[in-house]
Amino acid sequence: MLVQLQQTFPKLDEEIISDVLKWFNQDVEETKSVLTWLTENTTNLHQQQYLMQLFKTFDNKLEKTIISQTWRNCNQIFVDTFAKLREICATSNLNKLNTLQNIITVKSEEEKELKITREMCLHILWNILKYPKHIKFRQIHKQALYYYLAKQCHTSGADFKQVFTGMERELQYIGFKKENDDNWHYQYKIPLLHLWNCYRSVVSHQIMYVVNKTNDINI
Repeated sequence: MLVQLQQTFPKLDEEIISDVLKWFNQDVEETKSVLTWLTENTTNLHQQQYLMQLFKTFDNKLEKTIISQTWRNCNQIFVDTFAKLREICATSNLNKLNTLQNIITVKSEEEKELKITREMCLHILWNILKYPKHIKFRQIHKQALYYYLAKQCHTSGADFKQVFTGMERELQYIGFKKENDDNWHYQYKIPLLHLWNCYRSVVSHQIMYVVNKTNDINI
């Protein structure tokens, strides 16, 4: 294999070809790709050695095209190229960190609305499950719900419209129905097993939820 590669890449030193072949664990296609790249960007053994060293150092961080372009921009000077590539990596890592931070921020913003909705659902579901015969827990006054959610959204900076709309969808799924008085009433025909399944589903996504018994939500 080494002999064949030497014939294919006569401008490259045997030491370089062997080094690349070992680097890719005898993978011929990968080896040919890098040998072609070295041929296009070097003119002598020293340049081949330097560029190969740069490739090994930055292979898992930068594309070959970036390495070779920087190599040319720095006039094939190893020290200058190495310093510039390190600078590029540092900038790239910073950009990735900023992107990750933006993703986390967006995720955090989304979680605000979900957290409020889930906590409200848990409160409603738990009261019905714990006191199945108490009528007051099967009725939700729209205005009271509106003011409570508005307060929570104001405190956390969440989107009230999104929370309120989502809460109404959740109430319908749980089994509540909006009557003529514009308030929500729970349908007695819906089995408690459905409520329990709803509760388990919400809890699985709201691991950090804590019930505060001293501050009951009066809705």
